[in-house]
Amino acid sequence: MFSKPKNKFGVLRTCSLQARLAVAFAVITTLIVCATSFSIYSGLKTQLRTEDKQEFIEAATFIRDAVETLSITTDSKSWQLIWEYAVNAHGRLGVRVFSTNNELYLSTPNMNIPSEVFSLSNPPKYGVWTDPKSNIEYRTTSFLISTAPGQTWRVDASYDLSPTSELLSTYRWNLMILLLAGILLSVAISWFVSGYGLRPLRHVTTSIQGISSEHLSERIGEQPWPEELAGLAKSFDAMLERLEEAFTELSQFSADIAHEMRTPVNNMLSAASVMLNRNRDVAEYKQTLETIELEATHLSRLIENMLFLTRTEHMQAPLSIEECSIQEEFQFQYALLEALAEEKQVELRLQGEGVVTANKDLLRRALLNLVGNALRFTPTGGLIQLASEHLDGFVKITVSDTGSGIEAHHLPHIFTRFYRADIARADRSNTGLGLAFVQTIMAAHGGSVSVDTEVGKGTTFTLLFPGN
Repeated sequence: MFSKPKNKFGVLRTCSLQARLAVAFAVITTLIVCATSFSIYSGLKTQLRTEDKQEFIEAATFIRDAVETLSITTDSKSWQLIWEYAVNAHGRLGVRVFSTNNELYLSTPNMNIPSEVFSLSNPPKYGVWTDPKSNIEYRTTSFLISTAPGQTWRVDASYDLSPTSELLSTYRWNLMILLLAGILLSVAISWFVSGYGLRPLRHVTTSIQGISSEHLSERIGEQPWPEELAGLAKSFDAMLERLEEAFTELSQFSADIAHEMRTPVNNMLSAASVMLNRNRDVAEYKQTLETIELEATHLSRLIENMLFLTRTEHMQAPLSIEECSIQEEFQFQYALLEALAEEKQVELRLQGEGVVTANKDLLRRALLNLVGNALRFTPTGGLIQLASEHLDGFVKITVSDTGSGIEAHHLPHIFTRFYRADIARADRSNTGLGLAFVQTIMAAHGGSVSVDTEVGKGTTFTLLFPGN
């Protein structure tokens, strides 16, 4: 089996943001300081080496001039005085002079480099030689000086580079110490700065931790957060607002469903309890069982409606939609409710054609809820009309009645679950979910539902479906 490769940055990814920022800042600072230090050191080394070479060239030129001058006189005392003065002026300079017959004529005490190291060339070459014993570097050169016909001098010269090497070595050590101290200081500063910069984030965390289901009304966006966190705080407040609305709706829904279910359950318990208290005849048992059946049917319808509403609101898969004939759908509603309309002596009028793109089952359920409500609140001799109209980008379906209308203070709540505008006139078949169904169905289609009403004259519900 193949093992999963380890993530090289796994440890860093599990570190805190403060640690990440501190490490990143320290690494960047270290790279910058190292690059700057290397550049300075390289520049200093090049400059010192160039100055040493230039000084050696000048010293070699001076020696050439001195040998040419000294070779004129034969006074050994004058030669010695002038030579000592010339050589002592360059304490790092070593000189060895050979006469015409290649005999050693003079050598300074600090000239310890073997003769085979030097090689003649024209023009003279300036090389570097390292003493294997002392590990000291020298610049070397060798040249010939002709002072008279048949008289040629050979000069080997060296220049001690140890003072420069010691200076560079000391500079390197000091630079390394300063670099290490700078790195440690940068880590400490970066840790402090990143911690200070992340304090608002910690405050956001603290504020969020203090919010619970009992304090969903609290908001954190009102505080003066930095610009980078202001958007986060506003988004969190928007989420809190949605959660508060959902929590309030859920709480209200739980209370409403408990209230709605309590009545039929209590009625069934009361009927069963009364029936069990003493022996009864068959007619009384039958009447009690009919009561229990009626309440159980209402409870079953309520549960079924709630399940349908939940499935529609939280539908995962897209709706199965098709082109539905408006005329056929109106005829379907007419066939279902014709008998009830005739019983109440209410006229059903259909006026629509064309097609609407929708889920047929949900469309029928929405229309059935609207027409059923209209029949419930339209008096004898009234009129219910189903009509359709094709608009620019929409299909408009209306359900109008000549009923009692809806009072203005009820309008904001009519699509709320379990809300009944007229409790006194509500029958057992009305669960208060019909209009909530319609709103949920239209939202699932990407459409909308609206109401236009006038007390005493009637109500019109309008469904807007997106067109093709």
